[in-house]
Amino acid sequence: MASVVVRYPGRACLLGEHCDWAGGASLTVPVPMGIEFRSEAATQQIHIHTDLDGELLEGSWDIEETTHAHKGPLRFVPAAIAHLVGHGFALTPTRLWVRSDLPSGRGFSSSAAFTLGILDSLTRAAGQTLSPSDLAEHAYAVEHDILGVECGMLDPTACAAGEPAFMQWTPRGDQIDMDVRRIQPGGCFHLVVGIFGRPRETRRILQTLSTWNASPLGDADGDALRGALRTFASAAEQGAWALGNGDPVSLGAAMNTAQQAYEEALFDRDPVLNAPALRRTCSHAREAMGAIGAKFSGAGGDGSFVALFMNETEARSAAIELEDMGLRAWYAPVEAK
Repeated sequence: MASVVVRYPGRACLLGEHCDWAGGASLTVPVPMGIEFRSEAATQQIHIHTDLDGELLEGSWDIEETTHAHKGPLRFVPAAIAHLVGHGFALTPTRLWVRSDLPSGRGFSSSAAFTLGILDSLTRAAGQTLSPSDLAEHAYAVEHDILGVECGMLDPTACAAGEPAFMQWTPRGDQIDMDVRRIQPGGCFHLVVGIFGRPRETRRILQTLSTWNASPLGDADGDALRGALRTFASAAEQGAWALGNGDPVSLGAAMNTAQQAYEEALFDRDPVLNAPALRRTCSHAREAMGAIGAKFSGAGGDGSFVALFMNETEARSAAIELEDMGLRAWYAPVEAK
């Protein structure tokens, strides 16, 4: 087998956070950071050599691995092997070399990108090429069903698409249906994504919001959340139209609307949602850096944010200034391929 290289980018949730589990709509865009996988034939077993967040990790597993009682960053590998074997894939001995510049645990779907890359590399080595939608479904099963990760279909679908995606979510009993549409941007949108110093408490945020969403009508926290979710979904619909029609002003307005809803409805309701650094940064981006839109991205809290600028010069300058303020930031332009 000749060496095969695949790469999966991370994603930013531009609009429509939490709608993937509560219902509504979401708009995602790829980020420039990602994970690259180079696979080649081996004599036995499946071997992996990784550089994840600057940490060198290695592991080896049998090609008919059926257990997945592993911990740590590489737990996705035996889980993916077991899943593929259980679905009838005849895997072959493979050596994987993995390089990443995608921060883990910071709202950019690093685990989804990693899982997609493992699945894609192993199935290609076995002589099968899966579609992005099939890979996303397998990745979701590995993360959610085998490893118990609290995730939905948004992350693997967005990372597998590798381009802007608009998703509509319809709850049906205990399930939620997804309808996804890729969007060709009508121009170049100059985004900057950034992360704060410490990871947010995503699990606690999701547990808190899930409890509120399940509360009866008339519950103050539940009503506030449901109102915010409706605003998030509406903003995602407006943002998808703006992205496809090359209208950055409308996209920025949708972003600001979503951020305002977060601050007014959720900001002070629970300490885990309080995000003073996020609020200061969004305000500074709009008032001092020239951003036409700035908001939280992902679960919420002082985790990650995204801002929109009218041109590349402003965006790159903002990314540098954000780094000087103690954040990690990236210029992340979105345009038609």
